[in-house]
Amino acid sequence: MTQPEQYLKTLLAKEQWTDEESRWLLHYLEHTPAAELKEMLLEEFHQRNIPVPDLSLQENILDRIHAQMQPVRETKAVPMRRFRGWQVAAAIAGIIVLTGGIIRFSLQQPKQGNATDQAVASADLHKGDIAPGGNKARLVLSNGSSVVLDQAADGAIAGEEKIRKQDESLIYNEDGQDGKMAYNTLITPRGGQYRVQLSDGTKIWLNAASSLEYPMAFNGSEREVKLSGEAYFEVATDAFKPFYVTMNGMKVQVLGTNFNIKAYADEREFTTTLTAGAVRVISAGKQVTLKPGQQSTFTPASNSLAMAEGDPEGATAWKNGIINFRNDELSAVMRELGRWYDVDVAYDNKVTGNIHVTGAMRKQENLSQALRILELTANVHFTVEGRTVRVSQ
Repeated sequence: MTQPEQYLKTLLAKEQWTDEESRWLLHYLEHTPAAELKEMLLEEFHQRNIPVPDLSLQENILDRIHAQMQPVRETKAVPMRRFRGWQVAAAIAGIIVLTGGIIRFSLQQPKQGNATDQAVASADLHKGDIAPGGNKARLVLSNGSSVVLDQAADGAIAGEEKIRKQDESLIYNEDGQDGKMAYNTLITPRGGQYRVQLSDGTKIWLNAASSLEYPMAFNGSEREVKLSGEAYFEVATDAFKPFYVTMNGMKVQVLGTNFNIKAYADEREFTTTLTAGAVRVISAGKQVTLKPGQQSTFTPASNSLAMAEGDPEGATAWKNGIINFRNDELSAVMRELGRWYDVDVAYDNKVTGNIHVTGAMRKQENLSQALRILELTANVHFTVEGRTVRVSQ
């Protein structure tokens, strides 16, 4: 590796640059031929043992790097350590593309967002930008009353000693075996996510625009919860009480395992992805048993159920603070962003339906950054009007 290449890697790993470092970086990007940038990309892929993106994606990204350099050069009189414009981010992103289009703004691994991250992101918002979602949910109790959890203090919830809020999570005490089957419902809005630990010790992460209904205590011979939307489960083992997750037209039977279910009403397919253990997916008299790494797909319109090798890391990335896409249709990507940023999406008539996107971004990015990342890898343009994102080509 040459000295300039080593220096470039050092700069990309830093959180902030001096004026001199910023000028060096802009000069390097401006004067380095596309062939050399591509060689650096490929070397990074091989060192990290990750798949190389297809040629068209490489060319698209490299073209956009140089295209964005002109507006950057026009603003270079501004001190770059204070300049957080997207032109610099776009230029750098092209050099650090991972896994066939996953773009990150640092060579370090992304960290899961927390309340502090969200506060910082909100403080840095440009006028008119939209902040990412956060830990927000509403708990509906068995008596019909509800509690907004993101506004509630830590401790017992609504006088219920069996339910407490702790560190932005909801925790139920161990089964009391009092004979009652009182049900609670945890609801996340668009732009929200939350974690709950049930009375048997099962841990569940609920994604945006989702709901989970469950008993306060599992007093019967089975443990059953009802899901709408998406959730990741770490089910506590109990050989004498099988665990079931039911959805519209589908049921998942569990003995003790970790898995992700994505079952939004506005998606064409419901997917179950297994990371550990074993589950049986049942629908309309059909059933498949999954092994770790496998995924089932249920299509409500045709009432069909299929099984194939899955992508557990990609399916569970949302739980770890990453929005991840693997050759997904643009419309599916925009539905995901709509849920997390609480925005609606509108398409111009000229937008074709065969656009696919591969990439990833941190969930704590503001909406403008998320959309600019997509523009790097897809031939689309976005404009934001209030809480509506308009897609054009």
